[in-house]
Amino acid sequence: MPQIIYTNLAGCDRNTMTWELNTCASQRSSTKKPVKHISVGFAPDDGKLERETIEEIAIAIVSELGYDNNQYIVVRHGRVDPKHDRNHEHDHFHILINMINLEGKRIEDGYDKKRLERILRQQEIKHNLTIVASSEQRKYKASTTGQVQRMMREVEEYQTEARAERPVVPHALKIQSGIDLASCDRPSLRVFLARLQQLQIDPKLKVEEGKITGISYRLQDFKVRGCKLHQASSSQLLEHRVTFDSQEDMLAVCKANKNERIELEPELEVSWNQVDIKNYVPNKIKQLLEATSESQETYTVRKSIVREQSRRNKEFEIEF
Repeated sequence: MPQIIYTNLAGCDRNTMTWELNTCASQRSSTKKPVKHISVGFAPDDGKLERETIEEIAIAIVSELGYDNNQYIVVRHGRVDPKHDRNHEHDHFHILINMINLEGKRIEDGYDKKRLERILRQQEIKHNLTIVASSEQRKYKASTTGQVQRMMREVEEYQTEARAERPVVPHALKIQSGIDLASCDRPSLRVFLARLQQLQIDPKLKVEEGKITGISYRLQDFKVRGCKLHQASSSQLLEHRVTFDSQEDMLAVCKANKNERIELEPELEVSWNQVDIKNYVPNKIKQLLEATSESQETYTVRKSIVREQSRRNKEFEIEF
């Protein structure tokens, strides 16, 4: 059943809360839809979250979006709820916000979507949760045609048991996912480089006349230039993904180029466990797996769910 886990309303029952919200909203009668609804879901692998964690995340969202002076309610739903159209396999909660604040002003929310994504990425890192791909990251595909064909062939061979080893995600995809993870909360360049090192990705930056003019990434024996990946070139990084301070960050650049370890505060650390691989598996492979669905048994492709084409008791997983 739904559970109110936090609110700044004075009332304790539904009727009183409704009266409070309507009274405040009536200060600006020209606003026809004064209620803002934010829904936040977690990855299934994050398990059941403590109430305190959800409360802390919800308060951070409200505060950083600028709704401290607005009425709001945080409601947690169970995974099985008669009022939902389906059962959920993950924890989730809702925030209801009165867009008319206590002073009778309507808060502008035109940029809330992008700001919310940034806030959520920060909270995912803070609480060691699975990093969810942003709307911008979901627009691209990092695989080449050859990589897709190879992965499709490996999936087909594995499903027919012609291949004993699980399919392997190409290094280019893994580097891309590592870049997305390391930059998910738009950190400083120093933190970004330190996180890549933590993920065993070796960044090398080209510096000319005191300016960064290029970057490449190496994972094991595979090396790729930043311009070959999504928003991973030096110019795109500095413009879209990281902040830059010439004094502090250039020292980190020098350390990275000398293969020296860059120190990273524990609260800023990331790990591969926070990457949801389904955001990087090409759609063609997803379609191949879904097209062979003949049973209701579910198997895991890392953190996404697929249907297996037979009833053999065997887990399907793409190695990451």
